[in-house]
Amino acid sequence: MSAGGRIAYVVLRGTLGVIFVTHGAARLYHRSVGDFGAFLDGSGLPAGFVLAWIITIGEMVSGSLLAAGVAVRYAAVFHAVVIASGIVMVHLPQGWFTVGHGSGGMEYSVLILAVLGYVFTRKDQPSLLRRP
Repeated sequence: MSAGGRIAYVVLRGTLGVIFVTHGAARLYHRSVGDFGAFLDGSGLPAGFVLAWIITIGEMVSGSLLAAGVAVRYAAVFHAVVIASGIVMVHLPQGWFTVGHGSGGMEYSVLILAVLGYVFTRKDQPSLLRRP
């Protein structure tokens, strides 16, 4: 792979990692983990509060791993499960569009899922922590 392709991939993976880190950090900052847990409980999932904490911490840890290029496939699988669950539980009933012709839909989540799929399938995983 060319140096430009490697750089583009590292930027894509790093951006994806930052998105997940900030998503979990925002839940902590706004103290909404309990609300998220109540939503999960109300959706029929067992131990919603515990699950909300696992997802929140997992977003920050796995997002950091993605950004750094460490344990990328494990991090991608974790996030894919969370995103796919969010699509089914939240976004699918709202339709396709996130904004515009609808609200709260699944288009953004589908894009994130596609990028996670690409990141997962990469044979080489350039890391910020080791030399190429």
